[in-house]
Amino acid sequence: MNRSQQGFTLIEVMVAIMLMALVSLIAWRGLDSVTRADQHLQASTEQTEVLLRALNQMQRDISLRASVELTAPDAPSDEGLAAVTVRSSDSKGFRLDVIRSAPVAGDGLQRVRWWLKGDSLYRAAAPTRDRYPLPAAKDGVVVLTGVIDLQVRVWETDKGWRQLSGNRREDPTGLEIKLVRQTPQGVERYRQVMGPLK
Repeated sequence: MNRSQQGFTLIEVMVAIMLMALVSLIAWRGLDSVTRADQHLQASTEQTEVLLRALNQMQRDISLRASVELTAPDAPSDEGLAAVTVRSSDSKGFRLDVIRSAPVAGDGLQRVRWWLKGDSLYRAAAPTRDRYPLPAAKDGVVVLTGVIDLQVRVWETDKGWRQLSGNRREDPTGLEIKLVRQTPQGVERYRQVMGPLK
């Protein structure tokens, strides 16, 4: 009875299957972790792209502001229209009005308005016109949601950055916008400086 044994015993097969199951479980957990990290990164990237599009559009509106002196025909001769007017208050009130060049050169001017309502930032653009009065900007669209707080500061040549709280400023030298936003990834803070505006 001295025959050599061929094949595997049942215990050896069970140990091999158990080791394969353990390696498969470790690989699955690693893959699941990588997939979740990728989804989190994609969501964060999309949120950042939406924010950057909104801030870049605001920057573009301000950079295309009317550079000629604006005077309405029915206004007194010493009173002109401001190309950029910003208002802000402590109770989440923010409004930015811009008279800017039309998107197509030679089409005149248009009014653009940005404002905060609730937790959404809106933008409205009026039709272009080559004479006064310019149509009002209405029928805004939501460009950014989840805004918790939006603070505006203006640059004053002799005093530096000044908080714009409950005031209105026309044609400021520079603007600083601080934005706090709630996203699925948590609270995010952003700061955009626009200027010099003169």
